[in-house]
Amino acid sequence: MGKQNLYIAQLEKLLTHLKNGKLGYLKAADHANTSEEKRYFNQEALIRNRYFQEALSEIQNLGMSYDDLVVGGFNFNQLLISSIDTLKATALEKCIEADKMLVEIYQSILALNQEIKFESNLNRLTQASEQNEMLVSKYTAEKEINPLY
Repeated sequence: MGKQNLYIAQLEKLLTHLKNGKLGYLKAADHANTSEEKRYFNQEALIRNRYFQEALSEIQNLGMSYDDLVVGGFNFNQLLISSIDTLKATALEKCIEADKMLVEIYQSILALNQEIKFESNLNRLTQASEQNEMLVSKYTAEKEINPLY
């Protein structure tokens, strides 16, 4: 597979995971305990949507159309398979896993294409992962103190 085809394949994979990540953050916002947390999760969903648009624009600049991409269609089997392992995970834990996957994809894209256009996205996602890990620690501590939390 040529380097450009591999780059396009990674961008398409990125689109799928950005779409799923956005939906995960919207779900986390629905389960948020405070308005501050709800605002944070909604903001994170918006950021992933913006990254989706950036990646889509990059693919279109390479001559692909949205209709040609897998992410353009709804793939129920893919959704089912990707969610089986995380059925018991909280919405926030799913967001953390989604961000880890996005970081890996961005790293592979940057390794393929030395342009730094996606480097700030990678840095932002890494920061979000760290912040979400702190939120999970906070929730765990609160749950130990108050099991009804």
